[in-house]
Amino acid sequence: MRRRLALVSLAVVALVVVSFLLPLAVLVRNQAQDRALSRAEREAKSIAAAVAVLSSGPEVDTDDPELIQNVLDSFGSPDGISVILPSTEVIGEQFSVGVNLDRARSGSAFTARISSGAEVLVPVLVSDGPASSSTAVVVRAFVPNDELRRGVVVAWVMLGGLGVFLLFVAVWAADRFGRSVVRPVTALSDAAHRLGRGELDSRVEPDGPEEIADVGIAFNTLARQLGDLLSAERESLADLSHRLRTPLAALRLQAGTLSNADEAAAILVDIEALEGAVDFLIEQARAPDPDRTGRRCDMSAVVRHRGPFWKVLADEQGRATTIRTSGGSLLVGIAADELGVIIDTLLENVFAHTPAGTSYSLTAHRTPRGEAVLVIEDDGPGFNQEDVMERGVSGAGGTGLGLDIVRRTVERHDGAVRIRRAVSGGARVEVSFPIIATPV
Repeated sequence: MRRRLALVSLAVVALVVVSFLLPLAVLVRNQAQDRALSRAEREAKSIAAAVAVLSSGPEVDTDDPELIQNVLDSFGSPDGISVILPSTEVIGEQFSVGVNLDRARSGSAFTARISSGAEVLVPVLVSDGPASSSTAVVVRAFVPNDELRRGVVVAWVMLGGLGVFLLFVAVWAADRFGRSVVRPVTALSDAAHRLGRGELDSRVEPDGPEEIADVGIAFNTLARQLGDLLSAERESLADLSHRLRTPLAALRLQAGTLSNADEAAAILVDIEALEGAVDFLIEQARAPDPDRTGRRCDMSAVVRHRGPFWKVLADEQGRATTIRTSGGSLLVGIAADELGVIIDTLLENVFAHTPAGTSYSLTAHRTPRGEAVLVIEDDGPGFNQEDVMERGVSGAGGTGLGLDIVRRTVERHDGAVRIRRAVSGGARVEVSFPIIATPV
């Protein structure tokens, strides 16, 4: 943005400078020429007047070179002055007689431009009017090109320096102004990125133009309210999770009273797993960790661990179960307990929304694109809504939170969830994660 402001200012000031300095440069050149020509014209007219005065005397020969030379000597024999006699003899500075001489002898005083400069021609009046073309005396003042351009180059250099200075000042002022605008915008952008990464204490110092300062104030208000809302949500989740400890403690006591030791042990294992999930929720709610770089697990190992757990219930309901992995390790960037929650949630949907006896499969494999894909597929009726991944949407009378929890958990770990229809017509859910390493 600073560069654009500087370029715009440079373009605008350049147009103004050019529009101002070009006519001024032409004016300087014309004034230098007019000054030189005016001086030459004054000298020529003065000498012509002197010659005219001498020519008016009795028995004066205007074709006398000595007489004309005396006149020039009385003026100090100025450079560039020539007097052309009626006989075309040139007294003073010599030059090649051209066509302009005939026009001057006709009685016209004028200035003409030639290749080497300019010449001022003044005819001398004798008797009662201009001399005839055969007897007229013409005074010529020559101004070379160097004299016509004297001081012009220096003036143009000064004007060019002034233009460059104006451009520099304009760019510097535009850059200073752009920095005053860009600096608070950049700070606001950095704070927004930090807020997006979970740094809820990100704030900005309102600065810059009034409109940008208002945006900074609004951002601070938004960040503060967002932090308050998230804090309230975490506290509510932590409180709710903590309340679950009481019924879990009661279940643990009741399990201890069972006469069948095997059943009591199985129930205690489930209670411990539930307590672990509750502890995890409390930990996440109290101290969320946005840095997930240290979390990883082997997808194949998690599938082999959670698959048999659900197979027990599947056998009781007469469901054919297929559990298959690719054989090698599939290391992905998600904790094993979180991946286990994803598998449990998806399999729970299969048991909750398909009739008893419906078969399902749980597989994990590696794709050619370097992704680890978890696939849960069943032979049930499939999904009857395309937006079942949206929070609160359920096509089977549920809460609509299960698939949304799966989606948010997967996306939080740079994964993706795809819902498709199985070949049998049932539901097919694919959960993919980038493989972060392949153990040797």
